[in-house]
Amino acid sequence: MLSRVANLIYWIARYLERAENTARIVDVHAQLVLDLQSRQAADDPRSWEPLVYVSGGEELFHKLYGKEVTERTVVDFVLFDRRNSSSVLSCISYARENARCIRDQLASEVWEELNTFYLRLKDDDYARYAQIGSAEYLTRLKGRIQLFYGAAESMIPRTQMWWFFELGRFLERADNTSRILDVKYFMLLPADSTVGSALDMVQWASVLRSCSAFEAFRKSRRGQLTLERVVDYLVRDHTFPRSLAFSANEAGLALAQITSDAPYLADNSAARLIAELREHLHTTVMREAIKAGLHEYLDDVQLKVSRIHAAIQATFINYASDTARVLA
Repeated sequence: MLSRVANLIYWIARYLERAENTARIVDVHAQLVLDLQSRQAADDPRSWEPLVYVSGGEELFHKLYGKEVTERTVVDFVLFDRRNSSSVLSCISYARENARCIRDQLASEVWEELNTFYLRLKDDDYARYAQIGSAEYLTRLKGRIQLFYGAAESMIPRTQMWWFFELGRFLERADNTSRILDVKYFMLLPADSTVGSALDMVQWASVLRSCSAFEAFRKSRRGQLTLERVVDYLVRDHTFPRSLAFSANEAGLALAQITSDAPYLADNSAARLIAELREHLHTTVMREAIKAGLHEYLDDVQLKVSRIHAAIQATFINYASDTARVLA
């Protein structure tokens, strides 16, 4: 397939996954803020500024909003501000524009689902978010994206187009699950005396729920909710669809399908980097990773995902024309 088409479908998946996970990050953060016993006010900068840092947009946020760090400014920035290229509204807008460019190659139902979603979202703002309620509004956002995924899975043929979609989707998911985990470590942690307490367990339960993992965790990892057990599940479990290990495995499988008709590309740098990430996650001893610094560990995972993305771009999208081959 054309590298241009591959890039568009790859980014449609990344934008949609990023939008859904941004909604999940806002959801878990709002729940954690409510659960913190030390919380003094809804607009305490110590409560909301961490969300800006976790999303990686602190420089742009302070440029646009100055020092006004409140629930309203942060939520507006990460959900509705078109000047923020990673906001939910920006992501859905970019995904729709990409889909419009390849509309002739998409099933009409797939295009209509995404187009309708954008048209209903484009005029939303913080006032509507507050009117509906954060939990309900964010649930609706996630539900619309899941509707699109359902349409796509039912109607996109399993050609290279589909596998580029899956590759982008699971790379973005790995990056964002690590960011959801990182939220707790950017928060004002409770005193040492509360570690292992009811408050601590409530916070970790909210992290699991943000990944739709609470019931799955309870069924497969019976026992107390603790830092090590929850992080190990979301990082290393090979059966839960939103874990880092599962996402890395699926990205590897998608890349293998893409190169199945081009054996000369099978041993590419992206495939090697994905294999390294999978091995890294598999061999991680979570207790040691936490002791050394969970934030640093998750930062390293995000850097590895970024390198995989760069390798994909170099191998399949922005390659030199003299290296291209015409397949019979």
